[in-house]
Amino acid sequence: MNDSASRTGIFLMAHGAPESTDDIPEYLKKIRGGKESTPETIQIIRDRYEQIGGKSPLREITAELADQLEKFLNQQGSQFKVYVGMRNWSPYISDEVKRMKEDGIEKVIALCLAPQFSTWSTKLYFSAFKEALKSCGGEKIDVHFIGSWANHPLLIDGFAEKYQEALKKLDSENSESIYTIFTAHSIPSESIELGDPYDQEFNKTVQLLVDRVKPSHWYQAYQSQGMIPVPWLGPTVESVLDKISRLGSKTVLVVPVGFVCDHVEILFDIDIEFKKYAEDRKLKLYRTESLNVSPTYIEALASIAWEAMV
Repeated sequence: MNDSASRTGIFLMAHGAPESTDDIPEYLKKIRGGKESTPETIQIIRDRYEQIGGKSPLREITAELADQLEKFLNQQGSQFKVYVGMRNWSPYISDEVKRMKEDGIEKVIALCLAPQFSTWSTKLYFSAFKEALKSCGGEKIDVHFIGSWANHPLLIDGFAEKYQEALKKLDSENSESIYTIFTAHSIPSESIELGDPYDQEFNKTVQLLVDRVKPSHWYQAYQSQGMIPVPWLGPTVESVLDKISRLGSKTVLVVPVGFVCDHVEILFDIDIEFKKYAEDRKLKLYRTESLNVSPTYIEALASIAWEAMV
């Protein structure tokens, strides 16, 4: 029997992102359930990726995160093996679940690298994971799913650290004059009416962080609305920037608490698009660094794993 059999698997799940602009048509087909995108849509997405260097750093950052998390968890011996599976790109959840089964893992803690539970993210990742287990005959593996970690104290610590670091970089600014916008990925509004707790999950994270960092002026907004023509959860970041701009020339600090790692929604939507939108309204826009592989974030994930085993 493989030595992994005595270990607990930690299975991290993320959305997945194209590795090059040539991958974009196939990637969009994946996220649209096999439906082809129009050439115009493909070009819009291609342009975004070209402006952030031609690819997303999501896979590389997540692979490094998994490596560091495994080292952190195994300080007392080889108890844990960490896996990463993506829903819409390689390494796919289905392939990594199969590999995990082949490694002889009998117990696994599975979590989605989006702290706030939503039927649009968490539930879809878990469904993909369960399907993968079934297709490789892994139904006997003991799985503990972590549905939400939106209010985990170490997650809040990680975001608070990045917030304080950002304030230090803005030390020439009077903190009283900084307007903070906490953001999360938008989802179709109808989901909330159908009982999705995502907005409450977002509120949980923000409230704990506000209690910790005590911003002078703050707002919550949703970003990165999709291209399907339905109402999306708001307010939008743009509408909040409009509101702030009516108060005069201000400094804005965007804190994307719905995201844990650099990818197109951070590097393009915030760093390029929102920055330009703000400049056009005489606002100076900055953002907090992503958690990526910060020690506090790694400790948060380790803590979640240990707590799940109690």
